[in-house]
Amino acid sequence: MRTGASYYPDLGSRPKWEADLAVARETGLSVLRCGEFCWSRLSPRPGEWSTEWIEDFLDTAYRMDFSVIWCTPSATPPPYLFDRWPDLTAVDENNRPVPVGVRRNYCPSHEGYRDLCATTAVRLASLIDTHPAVVGWQIDNELAGDGFTCWCPGCRSQFQRWLEARYGTLDALAVAWQSDVWSQRYSDWSQIPIPHRAFPAHAPALKLAWRRFRSDNWLGFYRAQADALRTAGTAKPVTTNFFNLSWDTPFDRWSFRPHLDAIGISHYIEDEAGSALELALLRGLDEKPLWVLEQKAGQQNAQNLYPEDLKRLGTHLKRCAEAGAEYALYWHLRQHPAGCEMEHGAVLRHDGRPTRMATAIRDAIARLDAPAAAVSTRRILVFDFGQHWAQETRPQPGAAWSYRETLEQDWFAALRDLWPDVAVGPYDEALTRGEIVFAPHFQMADRIELAEDFLRRGGTLVTTADFGRLDLENNVRPIAPLEGLPEGAATPGEMLHLQPGFSVAGSLENRALHGRNFWFLPTAASGVHHLAHHQFSGPAYLEKAIGRGRLIVLLSAFDRAGLTHLLRSLLP
Repeated sequence: MRTGASYYPDLGSRPKWEADLAVARETGLSVLRCGEFCWSRLSPRPGEWSTEWIEDFLDTAYRMDFSVIWCTPSATPPPYLFDRWPDLTAVDENNRPVPVGVRRNYCPSHEGYRDLCATTAVRLASLIDTHPAVVGWQIDNELAGDGFTCWCPGCRSQFQRWLEARYGTLDALAVAWQSDVWSQRYSDWSQIPIPHRAFPAHAPALKLAWRRFRSDNWLGFYRAQADALRTAGTAKPVTTNFFNLSWDTPFDRWSFRPHLDAIGISHYIEDEAGSALELALLRGLDEKPLWVLEQKAGQQNAQNLYPEDLKRLGTHLKRCAEAGAEYALYWHLRQHPAGCEMEHGAVLRHDGRPTRMATAIRDAIARLDAPAAAVSTRRILVFDFGQHWAQETRPQPGAAWSYRETLEQDWFAALRDLWPDVAVGPYDEALTRGEIVFAPHFQMADRIELAEDFLRRGGTLVTTADFGRLDLENNVRPIAPLEGLPEGAATPGEMLHLQPGFSVAGSLENRALHGRNFWFLPTAASGVHHLAHHQFSGPAYLEKAIGRGRLIVLLSAFDRAGLTHLLRSLLP
């Protein structure tokens, strides 16, 4: 794994470059990521291009033995483009235009801007793609960063066109969304609104459709540039840098993956369980290269917070290496002297001196000895972005909970306690490649025949009692609890939704269990009772044989310790 940092040659000249890069080499860095915010330096006025500094910088970097990942500059369009296209200005959820100088101030649906970004990417590639320092391309920067969504009329029109392409007719949409509830049957596509958080009573089907559109729309924005680079002949890997899951989950990363040559991430998570799931999800099942394109050196609000345990730097690098990262880059090499991130920590201070932080990073790199851990596809945890969006966009009975947090802090953490080589993948691929598949809280069950075929072939599927209770539009299916399970697995019973903060106490082999959120109680005799409260008692799980396989259904939600104990007992 090679380490490096983001660097901004557009903010300096050769003497500064040489001084900064010399210190970077002494620190142990050998890779730079550049260019994501340089459009105004690249083209200061309409039709005027200034590119000599890029070639000069790349020559300098190559001479000093650095590799460079160059970024397309579409994250920060210059102000004159908003004079050319006033409708390029993004609109926030409160109908306020996002001004120049604020992150993510452009509309991703704007066709003229998409075309210009693609043209600019090709122009850059014609200039530097064959330079020996350049090893890859990054499109834009943290697409949809900071949870941004554009709510402008152009995005609404694009959403309506997306819906028409998806459903075909308004009658088909009305059937899928069950739009007669609250008289929401549309007679023209233009009537369909964008759902706003300010109005939580929007139909869950509409809110889920908006989240799906948002992901597809940004994928289209990314592909306009990535496809243009490939058409122009680049043989270098093309990627973008995803946001951390814990910050926002705007994309179905599985749908992006076929269009990425490497999987890029701005990885700032320090929580052990959160970092582990993030990196495993990025690694996936297809062994594409993993590029950690940002990680923090100093803290986000200060270079030298005190006290601070700088051992975190070594821990973070080790996690990246064990996940098989090809690159692990810091944001950024030298602190900015201006702008909203002027106090954000970096490898070097504002004055370029290698003080406490640079020393700690150099030591962490020198001590790094963590070969990539093997990942087996024998055991796979299913992570589904649609399930997360659906959980966020519908009313939650009983205690509210997060799909992402539950899989991160409970399920994946427990699985790694038992089997460090567990992988993370999408539903269909997991059922094709895995031997033991964990699909907890898979409420919108898609293509149930895949699960049935997997079980008949001898696979083991571990899921939860809420499996399949929703249709693919985020509506409740009119079926009894557990009837959404694969064929032959339904058991008569009643689903209880637990009050916030309440858990059902129980034990298994003298170890405590605590069921949360929901509790399925079979009405037929079910053997040993592991969970109980007052007059009710029931098992913690049910097991069914389907074909040559095993279906294991947990009847409540358990924490990390409970899952570790249960799964160890069930899958020795």
